Amino acid sequence: MLVPSTDGARAGPAPRKPVLSSERTDGPAAAEEAVPGAPWYRLDRRTDGLRAPVVCWLLTRLVLVWVALAGVGGTNDEAHQLYPAWAAELARGHFPVHDSQWQYPPVAGLVFLAPRALPFLGYAGAFIVLMLLCDAAVALLLARASRGPGRGNHGLWLWALGLPFLLQLPYLRFDVAVTALAVGAVLLLDRAPAGGGVLAALGALIKAWPVLVLIGAPRGRATRRSWVSALVSGAVVSAVLLLTFSHAFSFLSEQSSRGIEIESLPGALLLAARHLGYHGGIAYRYGSFQVSGPYVHGLSSAALLLTVLGFGWLLWWRLRARRWSAATPADAALTAMLIFVTTSRVISPQYLVWLIGLGAVCLVFRDTSQRGVALALLPITLLTTLVYPTLWQPLLDGQTLATVLLLLRDTALLAVTLWSALRLWRATA
Repeated sequence: MLVPSTDGARAGPAPRKPVLSSERTDGPAAAEEAVPGAPWYRLDRRTDGLRAPVVCWLLTRLVLVWVALAGVGGTNDEAHQLYPAWAAELARGHFPVHDSQWQYPPVAGLVFLAPRALPFLGYAGAFIVLMLLCDAAVALLLARASRGPGRGNHGLWLWALGLPFLLQLPYLRFDVAVTALAVGAVLLLDRAPAGGGVLAALGALIKAWPVLVLIGAPRGRATRRSWVSALVSGAVVSAVLLLTFSHAFSFLSEQSSRGIEIESLPGALLLAARHLGYHGGIAYRYGSFQVSGPYVHGLSSAALLLTVLGFGWLLWWRLRARRWSAATPADAALTAMLIFVTTSRVISPQYLVWLIGLGAVCLVFRDTSQRGVALALLPITLLTTLVYPTLWQPLLDGQTLATVLLLLRDTALLAVTLWSALRLWRATA
């Protein structure tokens, strides 16, 4: 805009109004060039290019597929033995109700059946291909979401680099498929909330937790549409599965029987207490290694209470939140997921796939409040892999180093969860 000068001559451009840090910059001005001298870890640098993270994703996935097919590390029992047995039962029209390891909602059965559509690859090979496709879907969603004002490619970088920290595990478990649905749901909540609700419902019918991503749906119509679509689509799919399979919801009875897994925070505390004279053992129950001995029941109840309190805090945050930005749905989803994981009685290593996926969505937005939290997931993931599978047998044998690393991982998760909740509160309430 040009302003007239007092002497009639043509003046230069009018000075721009300075933009305060608290103002939203959703317009083209948000895509400004990099700030000279900005440090490498700052997300205010211009990061529009996708070529480098895409190439990184391709190279790391070639390695991941090779490692998964080779079965390096001895973590291939699920895709090679357990899942094919479940798929055979599901193909006969009923869920594996008599198997104590079956603890999943009914749509998970469709995930286990899907590799049978590619019999020429063998079940394990087809399952790895399926997980690779789900991984590619997450990368595509992050790449598309990273374009535009106020966006960046750091989310795609986190997904490309973070998942390989878990070695072959993501391709030999089915958590990448659930994460793909959750990532899609979060990214749709703002512009297509009904679609986000449908994806969240499908994810919840595979592994329950994706319903948590709806906690950050924008207020008003978006919230109503996302929750109504989630409830309706979940009810319809559940009804179809109930008519098609028998014992579709048998997993509910198995969940109540689970104890404290050794990788959980209370489990790690009890393992550490064994070095101080605690008399407790490790038993294999319901498909996992669990702690047995004194105080187990009390700590299990305490973990459930903390989960309830955490979700109560999320509802309180929802009522008190006043400032909503494009990043808020993703930020709230990551905080909710951290609360769920940290207070869980399990904390299996594949849970980190969920956290990396949601952390990657947060980093798509330049104004996310969870920047440091998402980046902190990388060392936590590395610690997780050191515990499982690297030092798994020493952990079962009670060796000190493995126990210390597990306790360090769980303590870091607890600290990051509190940090995430504080950052979310300050950014919105």
